[in-house]
Amino acid sequence: MTATTNRRGIALPVTIFIITLMTIMLAAAFARVGAEREVAVGASEAISALTVAQSGLQRYLGMKTVRPPDGDSVRFNVTGGYTDVVARIVESDSLDDQKTMYIVRSTGYVIVPAQGATAQGKRTVAQFAQWQVGAIRRIAAYVAANGIDVQNPAARVFVSGRDSCATASTLLSARVASGSKNLNRGTFEPDPPRAVAGGSGNFVADTTGVDWNSIVNGGFVPDYRYINTADLDYKSHMVQGNAPLSNTIGRGLLIVTGDLTTSGSSAGWQGIVLVGGRIIFSNGTNSRFEGLVFSGLNELLGGAPPANTVLGGSGGGTRYHLYYCSPYVDATLAALTGFAPIRNAWVDNWASY
Repeated sequence: MTATTNRRGIALPVTIFIITLMTIMLAAAFARVGAEREVAVGASEAISALTVAQSGLQRYLGMKTVRPPDGDSVRFNVTGGYTDVVARIVESDSLDDQKTMYIVRSTGYVIVPAQGATAQGKRTVAQFAQWQVGAIRRIAAYVAANGIDVQNPAARVFVSGRDSCATASTLLSARVASGSKNLNRGTFEPDPPRAVAGGSGNFVADTTGVDWNSIVNGGFVPDYRYINTADLDYKSHMVQGNAPLSNTIGRGLLIVTGDLTTSGSSAGWQGIVLVGGRIIFSNGTNSRFEGLVFSGLNELLGGAPPANTVLGGSGGGTRYHLYYCSPYVDATLAALTGFAPIRNAWVDNWASY
């Protein structure tokens, strides 16, 4: 006899189980996609915040012309958000405050207008920087630690320590090392005394107070690592090795670690010129320097002394003019006053440092 009792089916429970499992898997997939999107957005906002913070830091370092007090703070509105910058003194020169060390911290906040005023990203960067004041010893219009040789009596050599641009104090016309030749030729003002000679090249170079060793070995960061005479805004220009100055007039601070050669029909500089070797005045080039000129500074590094600078070698109508001009010197030094970032002293995780 056949049994007629009902049997339980498994189709419906299996179907429900599969649907539930698929729902869980789909929800997990959506959650993962959402999390990855949030991570991507967070990373993007972190990068944006870093850009905002760095923008504020650079703006602060470049804008200060007067030494800021400890705890000085500024807020900048920049593209993509705003940044709060705070400067703290970590080391002060108790003698003259010419080289005060700061830590400058900049916190950038990313603002997305569509999401309101709440910052969507935040990042803090910091930079150790030294406050420096441009200064130089005004000894003479021309200081030649390598010595000079005035060769041609007929040449138009004119070196003046009288301020040609204002009414500042008069300097010596030239301060040169022993071994300089024919200093009775040419015109040197004031007279007396004419060009003052005496002491070794190293001694004369040392009287300038220029830290030449630091400059040559990377202690100074110039605005240009070449001569850019198109920029007349008293910037700093530095050339490693020899450099030409041809058919042009530059302005600001010119540093040449080797020899500086003038060429063309005319060449000149307005500001401060620091030359490691000698200045080579080419025949036929009318040269005019206004400000302060130092040559032979490589005497401070040891080694073979640079050759004498020859003035008046070509004679005739060629002019060799070196004038002291205080406004050009003052403007050049003013451009050097400000923050000098310390190399390899920038961090992008200051908040957790």
